[in-house]
Amino acid sequence: MGFTDRFKEAAEAARARLAEQGVIEDADAIHGIPAVEPHPHDLAVARRARSLGAPDPYSLITHDEVVALTGIPVGEPSLTYADDDVGVRFDAQDGHRRTWSFGVHAGYAVDEATTFDPVSWFEWMVDLVDDPEPVPDLGDAAVYGRGLLYVRGEGRAFYVLIDAPDGSPAKLWATALARRVLDRLRSGEAG
Repeated sequence: MGFTDRFKEAAEAARARLAEQGVIEDADAIHGIPAVEPHPHDLAVARRARSLGAPDPYSLITHDEVVALTGIPVGEPSLTYADDDVGVRFDAQDGHRRTWSFGVHAGYAVDEATTFDPVSWFEWMVDLVDDPEPVPDLGDAAVYGRGLLYVRGEGRAFYVLIDAPDGSPAKLWATALARRVLDRLRSGEAG
């Protein structure tokens, strides 16, 4: 069984447990929020980001990997981006309107004249974190702070953004997702 098959199997097992336990009708049960279809402008932004060195955002991490690594039955990926990063986000919500969001964003050059430097991008982003906490043994460098995990490794710089209810293991989830992104970059699955 391949590595990807294991994530798919774990995600299917999580869905089966939810159905078995009858949580589909339970207000406390967490349900994936359907992805928003990207607007043509969003797709154009992603194409431009790729032309400037960004990886395919949908290749950074898969739905089944997020479900297997977090145990949260998220919806399919939504495209998300800022001025110098592009990524995917997976969302879930329970009947009490508590939400969980897992995003992975990769940095890229801001224009054709600029070469992307993952070290500079990483350092600039980390400078924005209040009380940064180094995360050892994760890529070439990693820093966590308030639901954000910035990582540099495999010639890239990216961040994992976790937005979850208080008491959630955000750092644990972010670290697990980041390790998988690094694995995907290393193996060529992401790119």
